[in-house]
Amino acid sequence: MKCPICGSNKFGDFRGRTNARCRGCGSFERSRLLWLVIETLKVSEITLPFFHFAPEIGIAKKLAGKLGDYYRPFDFEPDIYKKGGVNVERFDLCTDIQKVSKESVGVLCHVHVLEHVRCNAAFVLQELNQLLAPGGYHIFSVPFFSERFRENLSEELSATDRLEQFGHEDHMRSFGTEDFELMFGPAFKGLEQVLLRDLIDSSRFSEANIPSRAITKNSSHGVMVWRKRS
Repeated sequence: MKCPICGSNKFGDFRGRTNARCRGCGSFERSRLLWLVIETLKVSEITLPFFHFAPEIGIAKKLAGKLGDYYRPFDFEPDIYKKGGVNVERFDLCTDIQKVSKESVGVLCHVHVLEHVRCNAAFVLQELNQLLAPGGYHIFSVPFFSERFRENLSEELSATDRLEQFGHEDHMRSFGTEDFELMFGPAFKGLEQVLLRDLIDSSRFSEANIPSRAITKNSSHGVMVWRKRS
């Protein structure tokens, strides 16, 4: 095994998952899969901004080195990245998307972010897709905690209740394995999905210790890739 992000061949178990965490950079399965996707799409050749929301520190540093000023890392609480040495700009997905020019972005990237957003997630996805320039990519992942979509934006819901209902103390929603396309498919009008099995050789998944379920339909370890039609 070898981590595609840092090159380490040392892995450790995490929450019952064998060799889930890279001991070199701390990456988990979905982060290693994300890097394989980014690497395969050759994003270093893009000449439009790469918007990365809630960036993974190891990946952020590699992208900053490859893309320079084209790389734009964002987070709702950017100060948490100071210790990691990543200069992150503040961005609120509920209010700041409208400030960005449409069709001006080359890549949108976010992993396990939408479950935290305290506004309409389908509308956020739709607005993000409008930022993509023709030929641009939207790369993202969400956790699937139930068969059907569930949501509660109320500030009165306790952290304990959110943990029980959505799998985490500060999640606003649970994405459904059975109805994700029904709930969010319309937000991707004008885009085409890129299947991971068509994008990356299967041997690279096993080498990076990415479970087979990560490349199947609607997995929390998976990454979805959409491309805006030219």
